[in-house]
Amino acid sequence: MWDPNYVLSVVKERDHRIGSCADTGHWVRSGLKPAECLRILKRRIISSHLKDLNEFGKPDAHDLPYGAGVSDVPAILNELKRQGFQGNISIEYEHNWEHSVPEVAQCIGFVRGYEAAKK
Repeated sequence: MWDPNYVLSVVKERDHRIGSCADTGHWVRSGLKPAECLRILKRRIISSHLKDLNEFGKPDAHDLPYGAGVSDVPAILNELKRQGFQGNISIEYEHNWEHSVPEVAQCIGFVRGYEAAKK
């Protein structure tokens, strides 16, 4: 279940170490805006699978390098930073599997550039 309201309802009365893996790809495919979902799950995000997809609300949407799709990766990173998120952010990139290394490298470069621009 990807609905952040449902996830929150399951974890909110539990120990603070029990939370959610914020999977932005599932949210975007489900027609949910990741930054809004992150706000709902504030203080309950343990880790994140970060994706940028080519289409919003489409189950068959595929990965694009960060910043090239509809996921609004800057808003996601801004919200995680605003919350003081200290967990892991995993690059989850399944499109073009056999030749995806350059695209994954672009994702790394995007995050590094985001950090550099914030300083």
